[in-house]
Amino acid sequence: MAGVSESVKAALIEGYPKFAEATKQFFDKTLAPGDYKKISGGQGCYGEHGANSVMLRLRFAGGAIDKTQIKFLLDAMKEHPITFTHISTGQSLQLHHLDADTVIDLFPKAHAAGIYTRGAGGDNPRNMTGAPLRGVGKGAAFDVTPYFTAAQNYLMTLVTTLKLPRKYKIAFSSGCENEGHATCKELGFIAEQDGTFTVYAGGGLGANPRVATKVAAGIDPKDVLYYMYAMGKLYEDFGDYKNKARARSRYIVERLGADEFIRVFNEYVANAKETQQLDIVPEVAGVTKQGTGVPTTKRAVEQKQPGLYYVNYHPFGGDPDAKTFLRLLEYIYPLQDVTLRLNTDESMYIINLNAEEADEVAKIVEADNATTDFDTSISCVGCTVCQIGLRDSSGMLAKIRDAVVAAGDVDEALLPQIRVSGCPNSCGAHEVGLLGLQGFSKKVNDAVVSAFALSMDGSCDLHDTKLGNRVAVITEEELPVFFVELGRMLTTAKTPFAPWYAAHKDEFMALVKKFD
Repeated sequence: MAGVSESVKAALIEGYPKFAEATKQFFDKTLAPGDYKKISGGQGCYGEHGANSVMLRLRFAGGAIDKTQIKFLLDAMKEHPITFTHISTGQSLQLHHLDADTVIDLFPKAHAAGIYTRGAGGDNPRNMTGAPLRGVGKGAAFDVTPYFTAAQNYLMTLVTTLKLPRKYKIAFSSGCENEGHATCKELGFIAEQDGTFTVYAGGGLGANPRVATKVAAGIDPKDVLYYMYAMGKLYEDFGDYKNKARARSRYIVERLGADEFIRVFNEYVANAKETQQLDIVPEVAGVTKQGTGVPTTKRAVEQKQPGLYYVNYHPFGGDPDAKTFLRLLEYIYPLQDVTLRLNTDESMYIINLNAEEADEVAKIVEADNATTDFDTSISCVGCTVCQIGLRDSSGMLAKIRDAVVAAGDVDEALLPQIRVSGCPNSCGAHEVGLLGLQGFSKKVNDAVVSAFALSMDGSCDLHDTKLGNRVAVITEEELPVFFVELGRMLTTAKTPFAPWYAAHKDEFMALVKKFD
């Protein structure tokens, strides 16, 4: 299947003049934030807290950022005052604190670079997530890249044709990981060793989360688009357009029951195969670059292509340092075949590096790169930036880290990765974390205070996806103290959190009860 057609590209930017005018009115204070959101959300742009700036969400399918798009980012950061970028758990890149002139200038330039922000927000088919190392990482059941690419191109046709009650999220797994969260989306495809896909549908995180239901197995990869079309039409026909709080596809499963949902879903697939012509003819594009030598950095990991490597860059909370990010873009842009892959854990992979390039990339990002599991903690931007956020998730994560460092007697390397969401929207995907936090409120001495709900035992493991259980609500004031005490327990035991927790759940719950 060819790339996005010119007619689809034209449809995706058709609303730009209206969006640009609304943006001017938003900054002129003649258009209320809520009314602006109705226009801007579908264009991937949202007003920020305080209504004095906006965020533009750049969708990159499966996090893949090609050379043309790297050049766009490089030029954008040089030409505009972009000092705050955030890697989202949806494998998008968010540009924050933009003024009117910047966002109005960047929108059409992004589109020209193949970055279609249309549909990156609102009730649309959202950015498609998937294994960030597809095609380069080892261990995959098979290379899903040709089918993923065809699916992404087809998805863009659905952005302007489907009428949905809420967002439609699709994910792919290469069969050795679940980094795209394929078992927690409206539709998920998991590659199997026999060269087929297993399909999951009707899942989603957020308020009343649900693990997706297995709806089909052994499907031919060429049929992927029929399943995308079928789920879109089912969602369109069965979605709740009256109650937005219950409009996500998981509520369709709840209303119909799992067995009936599976039956209806496959009925829609059969109908799609009768009425549509959506067979995928895979187009395989291999890496031609040759590499020699062995990197000296331990950050480099060998790809399946001999002599080539990738390096992971994981900034704290998914917020890369602006100067470091710009330096990285400047260095990799001229390099043959070197591109970026954003991941759902808010990190990025720099792929197709030879040994010398891998060493240099590792050096560029070293000061801003995670060194422990705790450093890889995940957070949304929080209420100081997000217009609808409840709590300052990003700020809370920073306070926890500062408290741990200030304690002086805690081995930070033993603390776990934390997933933090500022509100039930779950932009930090806290439900599938071993340890998750969600912005909350708590009544203390007849007063309502800011707090976070603590959940445990979540997992997005491919074969054991499960949602975490809420075990406590801890005030913002006490949360850093809680983590310092937990860190001291781990330091005394000289054991990382995961194995310690597995053997000492009673001790952990006693600590939780102390702060709940």
